[in-house]
Amino acid sequence: MGASDDSTNAAVTFDLWQTLVFEADGTATSTVRRDARSKQTVQRLSQLGVELELSVVRESFNSLSSEITAGHDDGFDAPYEEWIAILIERLAPELAGKIDSTEIAHIGKLVDQTFLDTPPQLLDGTKELLGELKNRGLKIGLISNTGLTSPQTYSEWFSEHGILDGFDFLAFSNGQSVAKPDAAIFEVTLTNLGIDASRSLHVGDNMHTDVAGAAAVGMSTVWVRGGTNSPVETTVEPNYSVDSAIELPTIVDDWLASLDG
Repeated sequence: MGASDDSTNAAVTFDLWQTLVFEADGTATSTVRRDARSKQTVQRLSQLGVELELSVVRESFNSLSSEITAGHDDGFDAPYEEWIAILIERLAPELAGKIDSTEIAHIGKLVDQTFLDTPPQLLDGTKELLGELKNRGLKIGLISNTGLTSPQTYSEWFSEHGILDGFDFLAFSNGQSVAKPDAAIFEVTLTNLGIDASRSLHVGDNMHTDVAGAAAVGMSTVWVRGGTNSPVETTVEPNYSVDSAIELPTIVDDWLASLDG
């Protein structure tokens, strides 16, 4: 470690899910949260005069989540409230044109609240890890593919855990309307960090969206083993591999030495 050195002029960017955050119940997607957001949506639609079975709403959420995930592999995403509007239009087409953006935002907040009520598990030691990297003079970014939780809610949750200030820039796919592996989401992050791709290291679990996506813009990469297997195969090899992001400090030191060696 060592004192902060602003002359480092390098950055580390992180993926979120399966890299720094994991579902508390060990599943790929929290079944408890999915049930909770379905119940909230059923209740609100009932108040708006539309009666639906819980199973129908749950299936619609599952279908939309799968659609969003598939779109991510092609670099596509849309704003959070646009996904909520699509969900409501599919569930209750009779409400089309009858509810405005304020009501869509209200339903979005109900769905968001289920994330805060049934949150995932933050990787132990994340706050300390971000601090160690900051002490090396590094800029820190987050580049996350996400769909049915808003960027604002993630930021609120990060703040509750004391890690929001550990990041210099946050890029969520449903905030940027573009997803990894598209170059645009990496480039907007690097632009905001003020660091060139050649002096940036991206850490993530998905070989297609994280490793291949970051490598395509000229970043070095760290693959976190055991995470998400994308149906899109890649021949790109990561520069480094780890079992946990907690292993990063030693790798970062080696990587920094290679930049200036």
